[in-house]
Amino acid sequence: MKKPMILLGALAAATVFAAQADEQPVSTEPAQPAAAETAEAEEVEEDETSLFEVSLTLDVNSAYVSHNRIFSDTPNAQYDIWMQLNLPEDFGWLAVDVWANQELQKRHSSRNVNGGKQFGGIGEFDYEVVYGNSIGPVNFTASHLWYTYPRCGRDYPSQKFWTIGAEYDNEFVVPSVKLFWEYDRAGYSKQDCFMIDFALSRGFELAEDLTLTFTSKATLYTEGYAKALSHDADRPGEGLHRPAFGGWDNGVALSYALTDNISLGAHLNYLYKLDHRVRHCPGWDSYSAGNDDCGTYNGILYGGVSASLSF
Repeated sequence: MKKPMILLGALAAATVFAAQADEQPVSTEPAQPAAAETAEAEEVEEDETSLFEVSLTLDVNSAYVSHNRIFSDTPNAQYDIWMQLNLPEDFGWLAVDVWANQELQKRHSSRNVNGGKQFGGIGEFDYEVVYGNSIGPVNFTASHLWYTYPRCGRDYPSQKFWTIGAEYDNEFVVPSVKLFWEYDRAGYSKQDCFMIDFALSRGFELAEDLTLTFTSKATLYTEGYAKALSHDADRPGEGLHRPAFGGWDNGVALSYALTDNISLGAHLNYLYKLDHRVRHCPGWDSYSAGNDDCGTYNGILYGGVSASLSF
């Protein structure tokens, strides 16, 4: 009888111990999220993009160079207002850009494109409506671009373009290409007037908020465009009759993020005309570049400073 009684006592003790364990209070403290879940939540928060973005930029340069052509060899100020609407995910963005060039030195007569002080020295207003989107590391843009010259009237009509561009974003060298089709301008609107901007850029982070960027750019003008830009009624037959590169522009730039919304920058560039036909072609550069015999530049060293406010 002792052995059965001992077994029954042990069984009863085990049952009481198990019941007491079940009666222990359950912790009411909230469970801590896993580290991976916390990191994921922070990443989602960082990826949030504002619906509307605005950027204001002021550039002060020693010369006005665009599409590898010299439009002015005198100091100028350039103003830019960029307004961007970010669409829902995978739908890209829409932007409106307004840009102006103001001559800071009265060296040329008022009839010239960029010289003089009419309109406060502002010789050009540009307006662009842009759509952009990305597929993986490739960023695409398409736009309508309108160049206007308020001081010149009928002597130098406005220009209208359709553009498409692509940029391959990577950590080594960023290549980009942008095609401009000028479809409406008096004098050669029926010709095939295309120009293509090619560019390479490479940025280096020198310190926190300080970036050094190298750029290399060239613009190819199709035969119709080259002929139209180089045509001179006083010198028949001296214009360009084949496609031509406007020049090769290499530069270095520094950018410093003063705050989250304010950036300061500086750049130094040298443009060299690779094509000897362009170097010796009267009329290739703008009215206010060089002297009365335009197109005598082999190249130009220019630079400037900038300030940008974004919010």
